[in-house]
Amino acid sequence: MKRISAFILALCMLLLVGCAKKGKLTDEGYLDPRSGIEYVEVTTMGLYPVDPGEEFITITKDKEKIVFNEVLYEDPSRFLCYSVEGNYFLVRATTVKEPTLSEFNPIAAAICGASNTMPFDHFFADPEYLPEDRRDELTVGETALCKQVADAIENGEAVDVNAQYEDFGTLYYFHFYSSDYPGLYYIIAFFEYNGRYFLRDGAIGKTVYCPYDVIVRLTVG
Repeated sequence: MKRISAFILALCMLLLVGCAKKGKLTDEGYLDPRSGIEYVEVTTMGLYPVDPGEEFITITKDKEKIVFNEVLYEDPSRFLCYSVEGNYFLVRATTVKEPTLSEFNPIAAAICGASNTMPFDHFFADPEYLPEDRRDELTVGETALCKQVADAIENGEAVDVNAQYEDFGTLYYFHFYSSDYPGLYYIIAFFEYNGRYFLRDGAIGKTVYCPYDVIVRLTVG
């Protein structure tokens, strides 16, 4: 009898654990009933997860299961991610403010081509942001260029570029990285049109002229 009771107790515990991993849909997003935290979608063409972590909760939506994973190096009470056809997208807790690029505090960037996938170049972080055992590998970084982009997006005058993507002579995407948000990256587009170079923050829908130093770095040599 004791063995049967122990077996039933263990089975009940497993069932409880399984139920605890199921989230719920809300009017705005998704709820983790264990913590009471509600998550909402992050603005597209803004923040994305660098890498997914372990499975955190699952939610059924339109009869399909959505698996939400932790984000490596981020607190799951703040950010989670989910996959759509192999691409990961970010959700944030409703208590977490979505940072602007300046608030994100970019220190480095991977630079991708028009496909926005594999990087072909990088703005490397200044040595002070690297682990001590790696600081001798890089004596001069390019964090200043990242700051110039952030300043241009925040303080630059918005311009209207009446063109389609196929009209651009050059189209790159910056994947900016931050020591404040080590598991995330922030996307900014860099493009050329009619001989001028621009930056676009798709998350806030703002286009500005690109700083000269950034243009030189990407187009000369």
